[in-house]
Amino acid sequence: MSVKTTAKNATQKSSLLPHSQAKLNLFKGYLENYLRVLIQADFCKKINLFDIYCGEGLYDDGKKGSPLLAIDCIKNVRTEMLNDKNSIKPISLCVNDFDNQKIEKVKNNIDTNGLKNFTIEYHNKDADKMLDIVASQVSKCPKDHRNLVFIDPYGYSEINKDKLISLLNNKCTEIILFLPVMQMYRFSEPAFNYEDKSQYEKLRNFINSFSNYSEIKKSENIFKYIHFIKNALSINNTYFTCSHYIEREKGFYYALFFIGSHIFGLEKMLDTKWKLDPVKGKGFNQNKNPNQLSMFDEQMNEIDNLREISYLENVIYQIIKQKDATTNIEIYESTLRNEFLPKHANIVLKNLTTQNKVQDITNSSGYGINYTNYQEKKVISRFKPL
Repeated sequence: MSVKTTAKNATQKSSLLPHSQAKLNLFKGYLENYLRVLIQADFCKKINLFDIYCGEGLYDDGKKGSPLLAIDCIKNVRTEMLNDKNSIKPISLCVNDFDNQKIEKVKNNIDTNGLKNFTIEYHNKDADKMLDIVASQVSKCPKDHRNLVFIDPYGYSEINKDKLISLLNNKCTEIILFLPVMQMYRFSEPAFNYEDKSQYEKLRNFINSFSNYSEIKKSENIFKYIHFIKNALSINNTYFTCSHYIEREKGFYYALFFIGSHIFGLEKMLDTKWKLDPVKGKGFNQNKNPNQLSMFDEQMNEIDNLREISYLENVIYQIIKQKDATTNIEIYESTLRNEFLPKHANIVLKNLTTQNKVQDITNSSGYGINYTNYQEKKVISRFKPL
């Protein structure tokens, strides 16, 4: 993933800023989860990783960018799973950046020593061309291959609905997309009020490819705007999506978006998100240091967490109210689509049954809110409104 720095002169050092570190923490956490699952999965014979804007790889302050972190993740997970028969399953990494100096820097700093069944490719192409190359490659992949594409552009001009669908069509690919949502949010209104202005054309095209301005106008703040984009990227719920905001400075936000065809991939991304933000599971604020919380801060965190659980409780209650019986399978999917984990659904269902708002008519000892039951369509519990 690229990290863009502004240099006053050619000798100024590049460094990894806190908001960029937060972005890479999510990337690294998800990649390790992704590799653990796929290395153990018998249905997956090869893993292909693509970094469309790889950036510098190693910064002058010693911090690692996404291509070097990807290598670390592969080494870490393979070491952790050394006794697994699939631990050296073939993995490929494709890195690209339009800036050839950055590609050369990555080549010089990347260390693949000791990596078996591993291949790496370097490209120096503009993003539009590279996205087409990757789309062509993944479309030809056998169904027993899995692909993860990291897209961290210097804006949004190369990103559109057709490009994303071309990557996702084979249903064997997941995408992590980084967008400058604050910039997009600020300019969405003038982009449509001044349609003769060419500087807004790319943003208009991006929005129009997914929805229209009348819909996005309902986003009265940046968080609703992020939620709008997350929903738009699902392409009418064809794909599973979630978002993770990153506050660079007060009031200035970026966001990472996950897009995939498989709900288990979504669960693993949500698991990563909630580990990084155990209070809300939503994002990163560089102005808050979890190691320097006062008693008041801890109390506010508890209140925030209860507010989030309360939101999910209302969502699930409304779903149950609409039917004579709602199964654990339906609740699992709704929980994840609303960016919560099964453990949160269990808390909510216990609350609702204790309050005599709903009843588990199967009287099951456990609710069965998990991927295995979802995949096997195994009904463990049914809930009806009271």
